[in-house]
Amino acid sequence: MGIPFEDVAQGFTPAHPGLARSAGVPAVLAGESYVEALARVVYYWGYPAVDTFGRTNMWDLMEGKTGLQLGILPGAARNYTGALIDYMSPAQRWVVTPNNDTIYGAGFADLSTDAAVIQTPTEVPDGHYWTIQIVDVMTNVVHQLGSAGGTPGGKFLLVGPTWAGDKPDGFLEILRVPTNVAGVFPRSFAAHSAASKRQARSVLDQIGMYPLSENQPGQRSFGYEANARNAIFPPGLTADVLAADPDASRPQWVKPETFWIDLGRMLDFNPDVGALDTPMADQARTLVALHRSNDAYCALLDRAALGADVALHQSATYVQVGVDAGNGWQRQRNGGLWGTDWFGRALAAVIYIYVNDFHEAVYLIRGTDNNGALLHGREHYTMTFAEGALPPVDRGRGGFWSLTMYDKDAFMLANAPGGRVNLGTVNLDAGDLTFGDGTLTLHLCHDEPTDPDARANWLPAPDDEFRLIIRAYVPDKSILDSTYHFPDVVRTADK
Repeated sequence: MGIPFEDVAQGFTPAHPGLARSAGVPAVLAGESYVEALARVVYYWGYPAVDTFGRTNMWDLMEGKTGLQLGILPGAARNYTGALIDYMSPAQRWVVTPNNDTIYGAGFADLSTDAAVIQTPTEVPDGHYWTIQIVDVMTNVVHQLGSAGGTPGGKFLLVGPTWAGDKPDGFLEILRVPTNVAGVFPRSFAAHSAASKRQARSVLDQIGMYPLSENQPGQRSFGYEANARNAIFPPGLTADVLAADPDASRPQWVKPETFWIDLGRMLDFNPDVGALDTPMADQARTLVALHRSNDAYCALLDRAALGADVALHQSATYVQVGVDAGNGWQRQRNGGLWGTDWFGRALAAVIYIYVNDFHEAVYLIRGTDNNGALLHGREHYTMTFAEGALPPVDRGRGGFWSLTMYDKDAFMLANAPGGRVNLGTVNLDAGDLTFGDGTLTLHLCHDEPTDPDARANWLPAPDDEFRLIIRAYVPDKSILDSTYHFPDVVRTADK
């Protein structure tokens, strides 16, 4: 067993800094330089965990209650899940880059003292997409259940790092999480029709989490539709306030000015982390101890956090994140399975936290056109799929794709014409899009096109800069290895 982190932290201060003729200054500067450099790395490492741990504040808000946070977001008490009954509202300003293809559920587990039940659906129509994504406090995807992987219906036992025991009767499998906090996120696919949304809700109502202490034989209905009638607000916030200012309750999940305090609380609650994160957790605990015990280093660490936060948010944009995926699209190839890519994980936490395991869903992003200029609604852009070259996803396992429009802050457009914020599989299935000679051309601009075919295939843009995401759920191998290229976003002379 190693020496206490407080002792390690003391070692950053030289034993004799006040030697004559400033001879101790180089050692002082060396210690400060090392701490500052380490602090920046630890900031990127810990950012997603501080973000996730901050979101467990819903435990207090939802304690003893069922309903929707602010009336528009899924929320639940400790070790339960809540869910919406329709797409996430385009007007919400809590969740960046949500999809408009599935109905969301969400919950956070506290596995420090007990286990939780994860229930999967037993009655699912053929080809219907559903998933339960389970992440640790660092946002690593540790389990991805669902139609893509052929997960059977029934019950799974979700346990923390110190749980010991045998699989109880009636459970399919034990799902272990390396941290005490886990995020549990159900999703169920919904097309734009009333019938499809009823089906999505029916499947979603069979999916969720509840405490092991409440387990009874058989499957339960989660009652999400009835719960959605209840709008739950934190003190001082009302529906009228939120309607007047959608940003009124917009959280800042990670505050650089309190980062080391918040990181310390997260680490105290999660003494264990996964094997790949443990070495950095040790470094983080040393810096937290240094921050608590030394005023000079406290100030240095706070400045380092501020600098790292600025750099992170300057680089965490749809223009800059990811590697080339063909035709100007960018992708984080290790999405959800971050390993030791702490910078990539932090970038994802800023722009699209809780991305699925990339085998489940591939996300391609961009903020520029075919000439490398920033996308702007005043221009007219097209994306053309060649004949027979629509995105290859496995429809038999529920696969689908979509192109979603976001403003420059990565939120959907609250007042998009016709409520159209994305195009993809649901529009093709409904026959909403127009083909020309076998090709499919999508039109992206702020002003409504005058041509009827272009209007049918129009994805409205804001009268400002905008960002794009392509989602490919249950992707073909050619998407995974980037041999299939999505069409470029081409600026045209048409208006």
